[in-house]
Amino acid sequence: MKKFISVLLAVLIAFTLSASVYGTSAKEAKTPTIVVSGMNFAGLVIDKGTENERSTLGEINAGEIVFTLVWGLLKTVLTMDTNGLTSMIFDYASNILKGYSCDENGDSVYNVSTDNEYPLSAGNYTRFTEADPTASAETGVVASCMEEFGADNTYFYYYDWRLDPFDIADGLNDMVELALKESGSDKVNIVCCSMGGVETVAYMTEYGTDKINNCVFLCSTVNGAYVVSDILNGKIKLTANSALNFLTKLAGEDMETLMLVLRYSGVGYLVGGLAGLLVDSLKEGAFNEVLKPNFATMPVLWALVLPDEYESAKKYCFEGEEEKYAKLLERADKLQNMMKNRDSMLDEAVKKGMKIAYVSNYNSPCVPVYERSETQGDGVLETALMAGGATVSDIGKTLDVEAGKYVSADKIIDASTCTYPDYTWFVKDAPHIACQFDSTYSDFVIYLLTSEAQPTITSNPLYPQFMYADEGQNVYALT
Repeated sequence: MKKFISVLLAVLIAFTLSASVYGTSAKEAKTPTIVVSGMNFAGLVIDKGTENERSTLGEINAGEIVFTLVWGLLKTVLTMDTNGLTSMIFDYASNILKGYSCDENGDSVYNVSTDNEYPLSAGNYTRFTEADPTASAETGVVASCMEEFGADNTYFYYYDWRLDPFDIADGLNDMVELALKESGSDKVNIVCCSMGGVETVAYMTEYGTDKINNCVFLCSTVNGAYVVSDILNGKIKLTANSALNFLTKLAGEDMETLMLVLRYSGVGYLVGGLAGLLVDSLKEGAFNEVLKPNFATMPVLWALVLPDEYESAKKYCFEGEEEKYAKLLERADKLQNMMKNRDSMLDEAVKKGMKIAYVSNYNSPCVPVYERSETQGDGVLETALMAGGATVSDIGKTLDVEAGKYVSADKIIDASTCTYPDYTWFVKDAPHIACQFDSTYSDFVIYLLTSEAQPTITSNPLYPQFMYADEGQNVYALT
């Protein structure tokens, strides 16, 4: 009997200890997190692994640029015809960019692949395990997730961003399945960085949202991009004001006085106006010789065209050539249908329990070469679309609105028109993606990913709807 009781006690103790261990493990287990990368021009190579391996971006040589300009100007003087100069400029630009080109079907012309591959968890790669402690952007996001969720529970999805998002979605699904298998979890978190927004929408469209716990659209293309929609509609434009805004941001505080002199003396507007006239005279040739062959055939860009501007963009790019580009246009139509159904799909996902957050930075002008480039942005993408339809002012201006729940203190943003006004945050002066490791901006992103309930703009006083960032990317309430 004593022996039986001893065995019984041993079994009970073992059961209790194992239950305790498993209980702790279950409590401490964290949802695997996938960071979906954005567009990276420097991240693609041609003929990888061969003796011909080279960067997709053609070599930019200062001497060749000077030679091209000088020889082009000489030809112009001798022939009294500017076509020679513009032709040489377009040829040079096209040679630099041609490695990115896709054919009339939307398939890559060259044997292009990513410069690195990250099919396993982030802990397997020195890019992340030995990253600079001040890493920002995508690397900062990964580093922050590694610290919170563990290196073996964090994944980085890296891909050829030019291609069809539905093809990219297949690879993302593979990573989701790997993360679920390795972690034993039934859901993943996803952080969509920049172009990763539209890629994630494609994944959700193809594979559903049931396996997503939290989804953070971080400065993403989830709602398209004005820059793409404008350019593919031929709305290439440079204004003096957009140029001055952009140059002022580039110049920084060291040249603030000079930029003020240029702006208020009128010299900047004179030079900018002349530059605008030059761009206007060259835009048709630039589109036909450089932009159309190197960019208009990229499938992904057709997902970024605003739906009500899609038909006009197709007409501008391919009128009379519909048969030649039939396969590309078929892909584009499917992508546009995806974007039209995006909001209803997300609504259904939120109702079923998927948590969602939009983060959009502002107060930095975008590249001043398209019609809507004067609007608020983060230097790369436009604030209004990253936020899912916010109403925003142009750079240097404010909205004529009354103060209210969804209006920023500086009256630059009215978030009431967003798809999810209660789930959308804005950070003033933060760069595109941002998320420097160990900053309070990264803490904010981790908060969004780890919230057990749907995070809202009022659920954490540390992270109100409108914030600003200092140079170290620490965020504070905007007052």
